[in-house]
Amino acid sequence: MARMIAKVQATCDPTGRTQRAQSAQKNNSSLRCSRSLRSSLAAGAAVLALAASVRAHDLERTQVLLAFARDGSFVLDVANDPAWLKLRLESFPGSFADRVVLWVDGHEIRPTSVEYLPPAATDAAAPLGRHRLRGRFPADAHTLRWYYGLVIDPYPLTVRRADGRVLVEEISGDAWSRTIDVSGQFQRTWVSGTVAGFAVAALLLTPLLIRVLFTTKDTKEELCTS
Repeated sequence: MARMIAKVQATCDPTGRTQRAQSAQKNNSSLRCSRSLRSSLAAGAAVLALAASVRAHDLERTQVLLAFARDGSFVLDVANDPAWLKLRLESFPGSFADRVVLWVDGHEIRPTSVEYLPPAATDAAAPLGRHRLRGRFPADAHTLRWYYGLVIDPYPLTVRRADGRVLVEEISGDAWSRTIDVSGQFQRTWVSGTVAGFAVAALLLTPLLIRVLFTTKDTKEELCTS
């Protein structure tokens, strides 16, 4: 009868066990290094992307201030880094007013004047160039939506109402603002400036006219009696 000899288990070979253990340790070590390297590369890519985004935002440095007066007139200051703005405008010929939109109650309000204000000497720490636009809203205006087509990154829009309220909204770069309430702050002007000027002049001249009339009458009476 043949003997039943059990197969030799691999674990019974101390030399083979040691070699396999060393090989497993090397594989685990390589795997950990590979994972660490991939994590480092991913983290580095994320940091570079964030830095690029921050640099782009720092390049634009957009600030927008819209201030209203009681008669509906407004002053709109759009500020940017002057070097960035110069390069950006080279790709968009035409007036700067064409790059912004004031959408009021379903139609556009166009500024009546545009001027560029270079960085002031007092702004040496953070010089900004400003486009100043002026115009007028209707006295019965209710809603405003704002758009600035040159920028990419988010920026703050500050609205100073004529009644003293201040609204600040974060605009998502190349995007429309939400609907902004501009109602209830304007007063209707019933008399134009020209008519008011004539009325004041007439009041001032009335005493002189009365004096001239009486002087002329007295002169005529003296001539008649003589």
